[in-house]
Amino acid sequence: MHGDHRYDEPKKPYGLLGLLLVSLLVLAGVAYWKLSKPEVGPYGAIAMSDTSLTYGGAWGYTDPIAAYKRSIAECNKAAGAKDCVVKVSLKDNCGALAISVERNASFLVQGRDQVTATQTAMAQCQETGASDCAIHENICSSAS
Repeated sequence: MHGDHRYDEPKKPYGLLGLLLVSLLVLAGVAYWKLSKPEVGPYGAIAMSDTSLTYGGAWGYTDPIAAYKRSIAECNKAAGAKDCVVKVSLKDNCGALAISVERNASFLVQGRDQVTATQTAMAQCQETGASDCAIHENICSSAS
């Protein structure tokens, strides 16, 4: 065969380079996911305004002070006031808030079980004879 000069080009290590690139991308993705996902903690709080019956909740915080501050900030934002205070502090447990506007009353209960806390808050409210009892907050805070 005249003029046909075939020769084998040296193989380039594209396979190894590709594998290295994919590995680096996977590691970068895992690092981003770990860094962007905040640590979940056992602390929470429910804050409330006695004048307006507005409330704010926070859960999953690693620091109890941060949970308190967030619940107060959420309450004050909703209330448009500055009289919100923490009514229930949570650590690896649940809190429920029932409110009756008719009676101008709130009922905050905490316990290990979300259903029981909610039922107890509702029962306490209904024991007053109020016809408008309703659960307004129902949260659990746990690091697990």
